[in-house]
Amino acid sequence: MARSIKVGCKRIYREDHMELKRQLKLLNKFAKKTIRTKYGDTYDCINLYEQPFFNYHSLKNHTHDFPVRSTSNPKGSRDQKSSPLFNPSNFWLNGKGCPDGMVPIKRNTEDDLRRAKIATEIHNSKYRPLTIDRPGTHYAIVRTKNTNNVYHGGSAIISIYNPKVEGTQYSSARIKVQSGPDSIEVGWTVNPSLYNDTRTRLYTFTKTANSSCFNTLCKSIIPASTDIPLGIDIEPISTTEQQFDMKFMLFWDSSNGNWFLKFGQDETVIGFWPKNVFTALGDGASYVEWGGEVFSPPGVPSPPMGSAYSAKLKEDTRYDAYCRQIKTINETDYVVNAVDTEAFRDITEYEVLDEGIVGRADVQHIILFGGLGGYTGNKDF
Repeated sequence: MARSIKVGCKRIYREDHMELKRQLKLLNKFAKKTIRTKYGDTYDCINLYEQPFFNYHSLKNHTHDFPVRSTSNPKGSRDQKSSPLFNPSNFWLNGKGCPDGMVPIKRNTEDDLRRAKIATEIHNSKYRPLTIDRPGTHYAIVRTKNTNNVYHGGSAIISIYNPKVEGTQYSSARIKVQSGPDSIEVGWTVNPSLYNDTRTRLYTFTKTANSSCFNTLCKSIIPASTDIPLGIDIEPISTTEQQFDMKFMLFWDSSNGNWFLKFGQDETVIGFWPKNVFTALGDGASYVEWGGEVFSPPGVPSPPMGSAYSAKLKEDTRYDAYCRQIKTINETDYVVNAVDTEAFRDITEYEVLDEGIVGRADVQHIILFGGLGGYTGNKDF
């Protein structure tokens, strides 16, 4: 019988323990330089083309020919301007991140990998809770309706908040693209299971028919930025006096089949997913969604979503979390306002309002979402 080690309410079996050790050795052996954040996290600077992720994707002998930037760019994307106050240099004790040609990869401990495994299992438990005994994930989103369309990506400028969560709860705001079993999420999250803190951080979640994980913890995204790693703290946080937001974009490059994550007002390329990661998403997406997502375990009231200012939307961006300039990227690589969309929520504790396209150029298509939470799965929707 396999022996196991108890971690919280989960059991990590010895086989998993050995796999965690193998991953840890692989992830932590390529460091050229070590840098630290103001919060105490340690990152290793690794040569862009010596990352272990290239080994994952069978690109070891072709790395220098492999594009780490999109060879084509979506047209019209520069019209989207987010808050300019995010500055990654404030995150690093050295004030600059890694040297040119290197990327920061978090130095993982065995405990980090255990938490990531548990966080991934939690994130994959996406069923609606109908009883107090079942945990669940809840949504307040706007989504595309026509699955016959082909999208080369999606984008939005999302307001930044820090909703209160605890234990294995999480609260996120994100964009998601999907085709068949493949999907990519990108946005901000507060997720103690993943990060061992309650700060607001940049995240990705990649799901294929065979695997799923956060950030770089499986065969998925290859980092490409010298100073903005996945998992970076996103600051400042919005208040009722001043709102801060950030641009997130997922773009499928039809010239090479790779997906790219672009972040912030300057559209910095944070990383990319090689085409061979996916089956269905390797040819673009059939579905895009924007909005909030939360999780809570059995019997624990669900956490706040978005600004968590009140139980009901105020229909005012000073108080409500929002995604403005929600866009899709069409088959000719033009960034266009999302059309033919619908709002969806699975319980009344969270709200979402699709206000459609408004007249202001800095707003365009906007959605509002959020709520105080408090749902325990003991009543029907």
